[in-house]
Amino acid sequence: CLGQSCPWTRSIKANDMLHYLKSEVDELHHELDIIKSDDICYWRCYSDKRKKAMASELGDILFDVLMLEMIMRRDYGISIDEAWQVAAEKIERRTPYMKEWGDGISNAKSVEDAERIWKAVKEREKAEKLEKVDDKYLYADPIEKQPFGVHMTMKAFGWLCIKGRNIWSQHNIKCHGELLVGAVFGYFFSHFWKNFHHR
Repeated sequence: CLGQSCPWTRSIKANDMLHYLKSEVDELHHELDIIKSDDICYWRCYSDKRKKAMASELGDILFDVLMLEMIMRRDYGISIDEAWQVAAEKIERRTPYMKEWGDGISNAKSVEDAERIWKAVKEREKAEKLEKVDDKYLYADPIEKQPFGVHMTMKAFGWLCIKGRNIWSQHNIKCHGELLVGAVFGYFFSHFWKNFHHR
């Protein structure tokens, strides 16, 4: 109803809504900082006031999240069910130590263990995602269409640079600037050459 009847809501975009959402999160963060800094006497004397303030800020955050979901569904066709499904699958993958959905092997006895497993799975997901993009990037066009093999050569060069970056990242080695420059150069040169050749 609000998305159809309100002219402001109809005009708002996702980036705008994210700006408002960040502002509300900062305000709740401010309220929590006040409680953290106050002594126990202050909290007892003004707890009702602080609770109402936090409830107000939390309500603003929840409303902005719902607004963002409405905008994403309207502009990009992404439903809340789809978002929840992706989020649930991600949580399950990154918490394999949970009895309800775990792999039966992983174990987290401490916060540090849970964080380590989470980060390890996240890094593996990023590497697999980049690998899929790299393969598509390398084999996007038939080889016979590449002029003198230059386009294909530069694609391969960029692909190899990105592969090297992935390997270094997996081993916690800081990536050199030359490697990133090579990847960017390979990507943009290949597209420049292709566009120039087709003129």
